[in-house]
Amino acid sequence: MTQINKLVSTKQTQANIFKVTELLVDTPHKLMLLSARLSSAQLRQPLAPDERSFTETLVHLLNCEARSTEAIILALLEKEPLIAKIHPERQLGKLIQFEQLPTPDLLAYFKLRRTVLLNVLNSLTEPQWARTIREEGKKRRESVYWQARGLALHEAEHLSDIEGKLEKKVGFE
Repeated sequence: MTQINKLVSTKQTQANIFKVTELLVDTPHKLMLLSARLSSAQLRQPLAPDERSFTETLVHLLNCEARSTEAIILALLEKEPLIAKIHPERQLGKLIQFEQLPTPDLLAYFKLRRTVLLNVLNSLTEPQWARTIREEGKKRRESVYWQARGLALHEAEHLSDIEGKLEKKVGFE
């Protein structure tokens, strides 16, 4: 995680905004490439003992992306909106139940959601990147940049983890 966090500074600059959007652009493509290395059955098998499967990780990413995108959109629509403290998996995931859908559909949905998010992010001015939200129970206000950066780095961490597990796992090459 430390190496991944160092990919992009917490400081909002044009260069860092570019790095964040570049990571966000790459995620759907990398997920497609990684999924192509697995059979339908392997997509739902744990990648390591007591670990998530590829599909379970994808579901996790979708749930987290939904919460981050919601925060970004609300920050752009309202002045410092208060975001309810809803856990991406324990609450949102339990309601949505993405895991019941076929993995190819989940990948297509992820790609569509990412296209929509990037359309929004690519249209922002620097002051819009600095707009903030307040999350219930937190004192700190988080900017659109902070939310997008967190999302991009979180996804990069999971992609790196999947890649590493696939390289080590016999039968997944």
